Amino acid sequence: MTRTAKTGLVLVGGFVAIVLIASVAFIELDGKGVLGAIIGGGLGLVNLALGYLVTRRTLRRGSGVRTAMAMFVGGFLARLIVVAVLIVLFQRTGIADPAAFALTFLVFFFVYLFVEVLLVERSLDAEKPPEVDKPLEVEPSEVDKPLDQTPGAK
Repeated sequence: MTRTAKTGLVLVGGFVAIVLIASVAFIELDGKGVLGAIIGGGLGLVNLALGYLVTRRTLRRGSGVRTAMAMFVGGFLARLIVVAVLIVLFQRTGIADPAAFALTFLVFFFVYLFVEVLLVERSLDAEKPPEVDKPLEVEPSEVDKPLDQTPGAK
């Protein structure tokens, strides 16, 4: 795994911890808070499952970088629009707590980013030639042997 991927995974883990702490501080466990958290968790799970399938399909196809980036950006925009619409709906109707919904969804969003980094990293590892990962192995006895430079000698 590359250093960049490891750093990304640590950052995502940190963001999940921060959002969980914020959730404990801001979500009230009344009916609206629980309903908002359930809806956020449900939508987060759907987002995680669909995002995993789309990312895996895009990476397996081997389609170009432009196609993959368009897929990732398009998915991000679709999630952003759905979350914004639901937050506005919850604020106007009062059905569920918008903060509970948003914070719970954010946890799953960052879990999805974690999974996405792992999928991309695995895809990149599969494309590497095998000899890039392993150093050249030479037996010590072969290094110490003198070279026979006699013509025709075996």
